[in-house]
Amino acid sequence: MRYEKQSDPFYRSALWRRARRQALERDLFLCVECIAAYRRGELFAPRPATVVHHIVPRALRPDLALALDNLQSLCDACHNKKHPEKGGGTRSERPERKGVRVIKV
Repeated sequence: MRYEKQSDPFYRSALWRRARRQALERDLFLCVECIAAYRRGELFAPRPATVVHHIVPRALRPDLALALDNLQSLCDACHNKKHPEKGGGTRSERPERKGVRVIKV
């Protein structure tokens, strides 16, 4: 099942655009997950942030929707890992094989 993106008026509001900009500026327009991986030596360089992610989802805590402490800047790849239900994530492209495979020689 493929996730269908729906337009949410919240993300077009001036308040959201301002909070999003502040989060990106705070994080220097870099992905915070990539920065952490870079510091651990797992990544050559952090990627630019393209998405501002709600740490605690708006559906659970609408009062935190604009709180900078609840926002983090992410690149598309890291954001997709946080939301595998939207078509991204760490799922394998190859189908998982089950059972025993017998090869005759």
